[in-house]
Amino acid sequence: MWAVQWAAFVLGSFWLTSCTSGSTESVDSSFIHLPGEGGATEAPKMSWDKKSIDLGLVAAGEKRDLQYLLTNSGNSPMVITQILPTCGCTVAKDWDRSPLPPGESRDITLSFQAGEQTKKMEESATVVSNAIPSSVELSFTAQIIGPDTPSSLLNP
Repeated sequence: MWAVQWAAFVLGSFWLTSCTSGSTESVDSSFIHLPGEGGATEAPKMSWDKKSIDLGLVAAGEKRDLQYLLTNSGNSPMVITQILPTCGCTVAKDWDRSPLPPGESRDITLSFQAGEQTKKMEESATVVSNAIPSSVELSFTAQIIGPDTPSSLLNP
């Protein structure tokens, strides 16, 4: 019993001290627009050339890059804070983290690595920003063709 109490005390002490931060750095959020009196009319707004891409047939093990064009159609600078893929087979390539001025555009690129198994893939990534809406889902589909692919898929 004494050992359990001692372990709880040590773990509790570690937990309390590990949550404090000695960092003096601060986040400058002056470029992020939060709608106030002007509301949604003054906020940044995400507009996309497409939100879904069909890759068609993709060879097993093949790597593909997918580009989605983002335009800030709002009235203040937009900042992309996160891009969150739903699968380990997809990663968001480095994106420009600087504020995107109103009316300007930039590419968001996802990199997809096909597996070795024949199957239909439907994946997505969520883009999070200070815009309206604050998050958008980008998706893609692919038919992975592996060594075990039935001929009916190759010759429809």
